[in-house]
Amino acid sequence: MAKKERYIKLDKEKVKEIAKIKGVSTVTVYAALKFETGSALAMLIRAWALNHGGKLFEEKEGFR
Repeated sequence: MAKKERYIKLDKEKVKEIAKIKGVSTVTVYAALKFETGSALAMLIRAWALNHGGKLFEEKEGFR
């Protein structure tokens, strides 16, 4: 079975900016950007990141 990994790359300063705006830690922001959480806040963080220069990457392993 193919394994998929998704993440959003974002400049470190933008990560700090999101954390400050949302009142959360940078660890929380990085968890959202690595799709480790699916909360409403995580979805907002990902949307903000993509609208402010973040790039979405999807890596696939295997063939199936």
